[in-house]
Amino acid sequence: MSGRGATPGAFPVRIEREERLPGAVPLYVHPSWAARFPWLVQGTTSRGGEAQGSAATDPFDLRLFGSVPVGVVLGRWRHLREVTGCSRAVHARQVHGARVLVHEEGGPPGLFIADGYDGHVTRTPGVLLTVSVADCVPIFVVDPDRRAVALLHGGWRGIAAGVLEEGVAALRELAGSPAEALELHLGPAICGDCYEVG
Repeated sequence: MSGRGATPGAFPVRIEREERLPGAVPLYVHPSWAARFPWLVQGTTSRGGEAQGSAATDPFDLRLFGSVPVGVVLGRWRHLREVTGCSRAVHARQVHGARVLVHEEGGPPGLFIADGYDGHVTRTPGVLLTVSVADCVPIFVVDPDRRAVALLHGGWRGIAAGVLEEGVAALRELAGSPAEALELHLGPAICGDCYEVG
């Protein structure tokens, strides 16, 4: 990884595949983080069907703004919260921008939906941060010492607008997280061989 002012190769980079957890929810976790941070719930869901053979008839679709009946989708969100042990999930209607919402309090159980954000930050236990991605990259950021986390929707427009910088700034403001204490995981996304951005 390299960045402005960074020496190429100065940051440890590793390619690691997320592994599917057993169960009805198609949830994939970063195995190193699962081992190192047992307090952290981190993962990526898929539409499912790989193990059950039901992708065509009953995908695990969490889209809140699609054609699946809302009662079915909310039931899936409830099941995801139960499986992860989180009483509250937070999501947003994403706009490919750089606004990050800080969740300082847990709030009531259930699903909270904000409008116009592309990232979430918290250090409150029991709050499941979520973003939706298709071609974009889910960016997981953790400060293990302060137990503060961010989840960012990394589309090219959001990255260009500064969503990663805003997420790091929100972690610094919320928990005092210095950039050098942060660990970052880029979740599954479309690759350059399949999708070209000019």
